[in-house]
Amino acid sequence: MKVLYLDCFSGISGDMFLGALLDLGGIDVASFVVSLREFLPLSFAVDIRKVHRKGIVATQVVVSEPDPPKERRARDLFDLLTGGPLPEALREKALKILRRIAEVEGKIHGLPPDAVHLHEIGGGDTLVDIVGTLYALDLLGVQAVYASPVPTGRGFIHTAHGVLPVPAPATLELLRGVPVYTGTLEGELTTPTGAALVSSLAQSFGPCPSLVVQEVGYGAGMRDLEVPNVLRVILGEREERAIPERNVLLETNIDDMSPQILEYLTERLFKAGALDVFVTPIYMKKQRPAFTLSVLSPLSLAPLLRTIVFEETTTLGIREYEVTKWVVPRVATEIPTPWGTIRGKAVTKHGRVVILPEYEDCKTIAAQTGLPLQEVLRIAQESASREGVPTPGHRENH
Repeated sequence: MKVLYLDCFSGISGDMFLGALLDLGGIDVASFVVSLREFLPLSFAVDIRKVHRKGIVATQVVVSEPDPPKERRARDLFDLLTGGPLPEALREKALKILRRIAEVEGKIHGLPPDAVHLHEIGGGDTLVDIVGTLYALDLLGVQAVYASPVPTGRGFIHTAHGVLPVPAPATLELLRGVPVYTGTLEGELTTPTGAALVSSLAQSFGPCPSLVVQEVGYGAGMRDLEVPNVLRVILGEREERAIPERNVLLETNIDDMSPQILEYLTERLFKAGALDVFVTPIYMKKQRPAFTLSVLSPLSLAPLLRTIVFEETTTLGIREYEVTKWVVPRVATEIPTPWGTIRGKAVTKHGRVVILPEYEDCKTIAAQTGLPLQEVLRIAQESASREGVPTPGHRENH
């Protein structure tokens, strides 16, 4: 199983993350930039160069717009993502990260997320950093991301809102649930974009897990510091076995709310990043019928999902537990079928690879053809076995 470890000893930003991935050497940089230009309906220039940071050669990525707008709202960035030919899987991941940034900024400034002025993170470089990082991870075949605790830096920075403390309010909100420390260095070490990426992508935080090192990459920050201002990433292989993830389980018992609300609530929770949402019928005191709402959340999203539950239900209290979820290795893949290519997952269990067709794709085919859904699923699985679909141990780069 191919994994990536982020050694954030000098913080993390979007350009440092992207630079470190390109520094690994497994990506054709010229083709990569061409693809980014095709993905994003945006005029921008990308300068990718080698620089020295305290004796370490690192890759620096500088993105510029020749004629940037004076300001952008969050909805403008959403429109740029939805308006181009970005692959759907990348679009969904990028939108989820951007929505987190917009929701945090909206919370801080008391505005609806779509109406937030993004100022420093509203430039085209933010989109390039986010989409480029997600695309590079896909090209490298990374199946899991882990990270060290994140240093934030200290002191004050000048922004469009005036002088703010470090870490900036948005950065700190985005790092909820993530182990952080101030460190001794003055200035901003971790940016909002870097915080959004690491908190969204890393499965857990701590020492580097056991792995066989394949490549090491360094992404350069813009400043020279007392220590090398680089993000170090380690690409390696782990034994294909179940992997522990630290999550948060939110639970509440409700006996005074119409169950009609549950459909909308579930959709909103999943859209905000919930890993799972389920409802269990129960009986409460005096034998009143009720239900338990359970929400499984990444550590960093627990505050946001907790807020949604309070907003959308009648509950007055939520129980919160930190839990460990064991996950078997899996990789997204494509399955050729008589009706065209559909999405699927290749899952490794006890050394055996199982191909799971995407339910929604099969449901669409069943509705269009009139075939029973079970028949569509069976044919898709047979096609996967016959055609030799790429598996976790035989991942193909795109």
